[in-house]
Amino acid sequence: MNKCKAYYPIAGSRTAWIPCVQKAEAESRYCRRHGDAIFGAMLGAIVYEKAVDEAVEVEAEKWPRFERERKKR
Repeated sequence: MNKCKAYYPIAGSRTAWIPCVQKAEAESRYCRRHGDAIFGAMLGAIVYEKAVDEAVEVEAEKWPRFERERKKR
């Protein structure tokens, strides 16, 4: 059983955090609650951030592991 990889703050403390004890969803590292929170934060950043006229190069595409996966396809 995989557990959620996220942390949450202890009630009444702004500096103390404990690991989430919920089970991670299938094909994810996070429980439903934390997965939705991450998705919402990313969506908000895309929708509300000012667009930049620059090409963005994704570093992950250069990783050797992605090269191996591309060759398998």
